[in-house]
Amino acid sequence: MKCLNCGAELEADDNFCPVCGHWTAHGYSYFNNSENVKKLMNGYEVRQSGKLSILISLVFFLIVLFIGMLVFRGNNLFKPIIYIKKQIDSYHYGYHTSIMKTDNIYNKVAVNDLNEAYDLIRRDFDSQTWKCMHDIETYKLEEAIETDYNITSVNFCDIKYEEVAKIKAVIDEVYSLFPNVDDGLTNITITNTKSQADYIAYFQPMFEFVNPGEDINIYNRVNKTQILLNSYYFLNDDILARDVSSTIGNGFYVDDVTWESTIAHEFGHYITFKLFLKENNIDSITFVDVNNEQMINDYMKMYDSGVFSKGIVDTAIDNYNQKYNMSVEPTEYASAISKYASITNQDGEIIFDETIAEAIHDYYLHGEDCNAQSYEIVSVILNRL
Repeated sequence: MKCLNCGAELEADDNFCPVCGHWTAHGYSYFNNSENVKKLMNGYEVRQSGKLSILISLVFFLIVLFIGMLVFRGNNLFKPIIYIKKQIDSYHYGYHTSIMKTDNIYNKVAVNDLNEAYDLIRRDFDSQTWKCMHDIETYKLEEAIETDYNITSVNFCDIKYEEVAKIKAVIDEVYSLFPNVDDGLTNITITNTKSQADYIAYFQPMFEFVNPGEDINIYNRVNKTQILLNSYYFLNDDILARDVSSTIGNGFYVDDVTWESTIAHEFGHYITFKLFLKENNIDSITFVDVNNEQMINDYMKMYDSGVFSKGIVDTAIDNYNQKYNMSVEPTEYASAISKYASITNQDGEIIFDETIAEAIHDYYLHGEDCNAQSYEIVSVILNRL
């Protein structure tokens, strides 16, 4: 049998010519039969139905596999995504930034007591730590600081272990020099600032964390008292390798300042605040309810006014003048510590909070060999703690 179109040899049951593809007489008669066409179509449907079943099974298997990976690996499964985000952010800003969010605010949350307040503060950061890349040794340093000094939550996240060890050494020394100031901070953590030059480190006596603005008769409130570390400085090796004085300016801080020692300056603010609370018989500002709201608000206004800090410095100046038979004025006195110690506000008045913080910074770095002006301030504080 031959193809009528091209003359090629055909088999008896060929439906199409294998050479030119033209229908054969057998093929024409076969496809003209509707029953044959139905059989072919049914076979196609069966095959397609089989493919669909396989596809559904495969999707189900992948879902089960993904859930299993979440159960066994948890958030670690997403760490590669977080790593990529950090690299993108680094490229965007031009330096490494922190993945931690330190300004979360929670509204309409029921908080019944101080322990629940502490638990909320811990959970806020514990829910984020999976994003950090640091090793178990850094976690151990964080936990040691929390335990030794009753700090609710310490999170250095991506700060390198070697740098964290230096920071811990500063914290250990400060608490050694001022042993009666534990159990007041709720947080020490890395953060991002709006401007890279906002601060190196920063003490925040009160950050309204839970239910700010809510009706105090319905919702109790929670505040954080924290020291924040600027990611621009503490996450970037090229910045840490620079000399502080050449970067910030000679004489701005006390002599021998380091990036880590500026944390002692911030602890100076905290120590002043801790003394303020002690002398006003305030145990804590962390948990706020209808019974203590007005008292806390009133005392925080008093603290923010700077009157308390001025009183400490005035006493120190009086002691200094009597001891050395001098008559030094506040500006001259503060300037002898550092430029930062004599910084003024927009009204031209010395910010005595900074005078005290720099005196403590000086004392941390040099002990009893610090400036005599610093030592008098520290003596006043130690006698009253």
